[in-house]
Amino acid sequence: MKKRLLQISAVLFVLSLFFTSIAFAQQNLPEIRVSPQASVSQHIGFAKIEINYSRPGVKGREIWGKLIPYGLAPAEPPYGSGMPMPWRAGADENTTIFLSHDAKINGGIVPAGTYSLHMIPGKEEWTIILNKDFKAWGSYFYNQSKDLLRFNVKPQQVPMQEWLNFGFENLTSGSCDVFLQWEKIKVPFKIEFDEHKVTLDYYKELLTGEAGFYQEGWAQIAAYCLRNNYNLNEGLEFINKSMQLGGNSFSNKMIKAQLLTTTGKSDEGNKLMSSTLETASETDLGTYGRQLLNSGKFDDAIKIYESLVTKYPKSWSGFANLGRAYSAKGDKVKAKGNYEKALALAPEAQKARIEALLKN
Repeated sequence: MKKRLLQISAVLFVLSLFFTSIAFAQQNLPEIRVSPQASVSQHIGFAKIEINYSRPGVKGREIWGKLIPYGLAPAEPPYGSGMPMPWRAGADENTTIFLSHDAKINGGIVPAGTYSLHMIPGKEEWTIILNKDFKAWGSYFYNQSKDLLRFNVKPQQVPMQEWLNFGFENLTSGSCDVFLQWEKIKVPFKIEFDEHKVTLDYYKELLTGEAGFYQEGWAQIAAYCLRNNYNLNEGLEFINKSMQLGGNSFSNKMIKAQLLTTTGKSDEGNKLMSSTLETASETDLGTYGRQLLNSGKFDDAIKIYESLVTKYPKSWSGFANLGRAYSAKGDKVKAKGNYEKALALAPEAQKARIEALLKN
């Protein structure tokens, strides 16, 4: 019995040493990475791109074709899957790319989500790969069957870049170029979002919250549809909702009239526009005209300002804005004539500004 107890005690002692060693191992302090981690992000309208990666340095080494081979890198048994592999586009863990919304990358459709980013370098052409497995370590367990997208791009020669870097350039409201740059090579590719769909989805989400209880948000989203000629039938639903919530302003009526016209209900739209213009104040017409003018709709702005000065013939600002509209359209003769009428009616504090416009 005593011998049995000694054996049990010995086993427990060994186990205690084992678990103690694990506990100590888990308490080791982290070391500074040779290739520091980095993250870059870019908003494209209401969409977002984020890239997480680790940044190796050149450190005097020959990079392309040597440290990073052209083509697939050879397998490194016993590590990973034992198969040749692409480059992880960085160091250490997978380089990942996150897309907040569905996108096009070099023309290929990519659903919103997170993907690992791999590359196959070449002297004349590189292959860019988005793979669904984004939690692996490097490319060691890369599986081509999980590729979502592959496409080829041309590398560019650029000035020396010591630390690997991802960035964004050529930004528009719906797209940008993403690039990897390291040593003297830059590899760009284009990401595009459906700008209007992203914006409308975002606005509609906001309108399920507190903003949806007020007419202003519904008017704003309706105006967006009209301004961009996008989802016009839904835009009509939005402006109706705004008006149901009390948004019966001149601006809302004009939005509805135009949406009716552009969705094939011309008679109803023209009737609403005529009645709205008849009861419009000088301020209403002036504000609406400026909106049209700032949107580049010069002919529409001219019609509104002609209506304004007919209804309010002593409106110096109406004649000044009508002159501005004709000037923007390129009709200097009519611009000059309306500026002269504005000058004759304007208060002293405004005459110098109008004289300057006439001189120009």
